Amino acid sequence: MDFSLIASLFILTTFTSTVAGICGLGGGLILAVTLPWFVPPAAVIPLHGTTQLASNFTRLGFAFRAVYWPVVAPFVLGSLSGIALFGLFLINLSSEYIPLFIATYLLLTLWVKPIENVLGRLENFFIVGAVQTGLGLVVGAPGPLTMNLLLKRLKDKDQIIATAALLMGMSNIAKVLTYAGLGFIFIDYLPQIVSAILGAALGSFIGTRLRGTIDNRKFMHLLKWLLTLLAIQTLVRFSFS
Repeated sequence: MDFSLIASLFILTTFTSTVAGICGLGGGLILAVTLPWFVPPAAVIPLHGTTQLASNFTRLGFAFRAVYWPVVAPFVLGSLSGIALFGLFLINLSSEYIPLFIATYLLLTLWVKPIENVLGRLENFFIVGAVQTGLGLVVGAPGPLTMNLLLKRLKDKDQIIATAALLMGMSNIAKVLTYAGLGFIFIDYLPQIVSAILGAALGSFIGTRLRGTIDNRKFMHLLKWLLTLLAIQTLVRFSFS
């Protein structure tokens, strides 16, 4: 076991979970594009799901009373449909291409306006649940789909972030169970999982404390460029691997 790698993963997940605690999103995207630095491609999405499950549910724990419950049931039903649809594609996907899919997805959604507009028009929590959970099996972190719809429906920031944490956490549960069913052995990565979960919990605490002190607009602008650079770096690495 490489202790420097485990420590680095703890620092990374603390940072990504802090980002999510402040803004409600972004941390999972950073984690998805950086996890290939720490684990083999086949382990990226399962470990991402485990870490984000911890991040979302600890963040939810700090704001549980703020959850907006009417959207939960349609989202869960949509998630089950998304697993059925995207699971067929997942079975035939070579794991070595997962980092490539993640980086490409990030760049397209960040910079190609028509794609952003199409995704932004998903107005139904059943459809968002299906697309988010289904895509999450392949690209790891389509959480902005949920956040975009919640921003249209709700006004209170704590309510938005708490509800998003619950919905994205449910997608993470589905992801973990799907990969377990496909034969991924989570116990083989126990040190990485424990380190990531501890980092995610700490980051949720820090992010919740910092939420009201940071200008979200400036923070999200910086985050967009950080994600872009990470995605480009992933594509370069993939091209020369």
